[in-house]
Amino acid sequence: CSDWRRRAAAAGAGAVRGGPRVSPRPGTLDASVPAVAEPWACPARGEFDFLCMPVFHPRYRREFSHQPARGRPGPHTRSDLLLSGRDWNTLIVGKLSPWIRPDSKVEAVRRNSEAAMLQELNFGAYLGLPAFLVPLTQGENPNLARVLSTHIHTGHHSTMFWMRVPLLAPEDLRDDLIENEPVPVPEEGSGDEKTWIWWHNFRTLCDYNKRIAVALEVGPDLPSNHVIDRWLGEPIKAAILPTSIFLTNKKGFPVLSKMHQRLVFRLLKLEVQFIVWGAHHHPEKEFCSYLQYLEYLSQNRPPPSAYELFAKVPPRPALPYKQTAPALLRPSPFVCVYPSSSPEKSR
Repeated sequence: CSDWRRRAAAAGAGAVRGGPRVSPRPGTLDASVPAVAEPWACPARGEFDFLCMPVFHPRYRREFSHQPARGRPGPHTRSDLLLSGRDWNTLIVGKLSPWIRPDSKVEAVRRNSEAAMLQELNFGAYLGLPAFLVPLTQGENPNLARVLSTHIHTGHHSTMFWMRVPLLAPEDLRDDLIENEPVPVPEEGSGDEKTWIWWHNFRTLCDYNKRIAVALEVGPDLPSNHVIDRWLGEPIKAAILPTSIFLTNKKGFPVLSKMHQRLVFRLLKLEVQFIVWGAHHHPEKEFCSYLQYLEYLSQNRPPPSAYELFAKVPPRPALPYKQTAPALLRPSPFVCVYPSSSPEKSR
């Protein structure tokens, strides 16, 4: 609990950096937050911009079908008066409970998960959360897409939904390097592109809704450059960096490997928001040391190329219709000469 209090205090309110330099938009993700008012009551001692937290307790499984659990008395979650409306709207990103499985093969679990998911999404819309994290853990998610699309089209809110998708599926992580087992040779691109296919199928079911984006979870293993290029073409709004992928340098500070650094540099060009998630693996340093390292990478990233600078040049403002239409109808002052076979027929 003391570790959480230290991390929560580091996620103080109003910690957005100013100044001319470009820095990542970092946040922290907690699996369970016992007292949400504490971080904002403490003075801001860190630079985190937001806090990702479940709106309901992750282990509080509600029952919507069977008695007597269905009629359990008491509140479902914490009061909405713990924070002001402005803090809910700017500093909190909601997180779906991990036990919710709307695409389960068991009908009772599926129906109960649907009701619980709608309850959490509606409560997040009532709080006015700017974004909501929804995990994507398998390839077939028709029921999840149906519930989320219905909530978007029937609700009067502007919440963004970040689909938490891993770069590599858990079963594709290279544990064989530890177990000294032979490496199976899959089909070309089938293993690395599995999670991208999950996302592609899901956003197709949601009819490419612009309010559904990607929160890319970076793991210890990275796919091929071809797969990373494909991911960087998607609407990535956030990148989740687990603390377990950070190494320790000679001075005891958390650092990333060279491959992960190159990926962070490419994500910085897209201006994504970074979320630090996991336990504190460097107890001799403060939790803000992860943020300080991300700011160091932001300041020392490679300069943009000429093509990237040209792509960022804003277009010239368009003239009003009254000024452009007469110009289009006015005869051109230039004379076009079309050569022909004979000089006298030239115009």
